[in-house]
Amino acid sequence: MDVIKTEMTPKERAVAYAAGEEVDRIPTNLSAGETAPPLYGYRIRDWYFSADIMVDVESHLAEDFGADNMGVGLGLRALVEALGTRLTYPDYGVSYVREPKFSSFGEVEGAELVDIDKDGRLPLIVESFERLMDAYGDVRTLGSGLAGPITTAGQLIDTEVFLRGMIKDRDGVHKLMQYATDNVVKCAHDLHERLGIGLALSEPMASRDLLNRRQFQEFYKPYLDQVVRRMNEFQGSTTIHICGHTRDRWDQVIGSGVSGFWGDNMEDLAEFKEAYGDRVAITGNVPPVDVLLNGTVDDIDASVRSCIAKTADSPCGFTLCPGCTTPVGTSREHLVAFMNAAATYGRGARRGHMARGIIEGDGPLAAEGR
Repeated sequence: MDVIKTEMTPKERAVAYAAGEEVDRIPTNLSAGETAPPLYGYRIRDWYFSADIMVDVESHLAEDFGADNMGVGLGLRALVEALGTRLTYPDYGVSYVREPKFSSFGEVEGAELVDIDKDGRLPLIVESFERLMDAYGDVRTLGSGLAGPITTAGQLIDTEVFLRGMIKDRDGVHKLMQYATDNVVKCAHDLHERLGIGLALSEPMASRDLLNRRQFQEFYKPYLDQVVRRMNEFQGSTTIHICGHTRDRWDQVIGSGVSGFWGDNMEDLAEFKEAYGDRVAITGNVPPVDVLLNGTVDDIDASVRSCIAKTADSPCGFTLCPGCTTPVGTSREHLVAFMNAAATYGRGARRGHMARGIIEGDGPLAAEGR
């Protein structure tokens, strides 16, 4: 099975969709950077340390599947590693924290900010972007993402120390949060200035599954507001992804000034659209594990159709994407099925209007003539 060919380049599609014009298919992203190397015969461990492999994998993803996104993501840990947190790199799994930078909040005072020219893997990421821009910059708009303030802070110190500090050392937590915020902003600013890319925020630690609403408001919301305001000053707009359950804090997240929200599959896109679709663009939300990895081709088709039918008419726009990172081990066949369903049901998309692939196909929306 091959990917259905589309008429527009990703850059043409993005410009036309933003202008409110009809496009060949709904904007569609694959969140598959650091999890995709095995598709092309590489160990994930080797991908982390080779600009050649990063560029090769990203080029193959673009050419094989035709998704709209392109770029080397910093992921959740490139920044903290650059700051001194030590990571473990499995051969065929994503990296994880082995030893945090700080053992106590007292060590935060006077700590240096990140330098993208020399710290960690950031120089490799910069090199990869420069090479991808040379090859694809005329047809694609490249971008990246990085961990936001609380996810960064939570990997700079032991998790138990961090969470206990919310009760016993509030000042220490706030100092760490400000340090993390300053580093997120500096890293994003310096990459934007060097490469001209926009960066999105990813915050798995900000969900209801890890922080209750009181903790969210006291220890995260001030820094979310700050990081979005500061990033907007140099890149114009900032989007965010939060894994897990978020419904009880949608108002706080949208109130920060983000321009887009990438929702986890644990939440209902239709409900989010009704509440905030006139304020922010929406991205999501095919279940990555249950459907994209472990489901059938028919499951993927049905899930993509459901996401588009629920959200394609959102006033500020909709981008189809898995609900979180594409899992390691997702087959080529399943990625092709995802992109083909996007081309079928997302055909004739226009911001604020239901896609013609839904209206003119079979099903209740077609019968209603929406």
